[in-house]
Amino acid sequence: MIPPGRDVIFRLSIVLLSLAGLADALYFTLAYYGRIRKARWVPEILCAREGSSCVTVVRTPYARVFGVANSVLGIVYYVLLLVWLMFVPRHASISGHVLRPFETLGLLLLGASISSVVLGFYLIHALRRVLHTHCPLCYAAHAINIILFVLLIFVS
Repeated sequence: MIPPGRDVIFRLSIVLLSLAGLADALYFTLAYYGRIRKARWVPEILCAREGSSCVTVVRTPYARVFGVANSVLGIVYYVLLLVWLMFVPRHASISGHVLRPFETLGLLLLGASISSVVLGFYLIHALRRVLHTHCPLCYAAHAINIILFVLLIFVS
């Protein structure tokens, strides 16, 4: 459990990381569906140019799980995290009994977080050893998921 008073810091960290992950997932979703081509508004270091590693990566079989783009699954995951943290009371009390109506969702999100970390290690391996490429935004997304997993352990 989190020491009293630190709950806000943990939750704020999760919100900020979720927003960063959501932005990353939105970028990759746009790239996956061909909406980003030579985008001048994205710095080259973030690999937005046609033929770059990030746009190339979304065209491989590794960009999908169960036929769904990884980034679309990421969008769902980050949005659910934000809803769980921001718009739903963690504990509600009725007649003195403490209810945890979203405890199940929290556990499901923790399970999704574990899955995203395991999948992330596999995808990093595929990037480095199979595709022989680098993708800074991919690495950023995987790092965000690892940190979110650790934070969710404390908040759940």
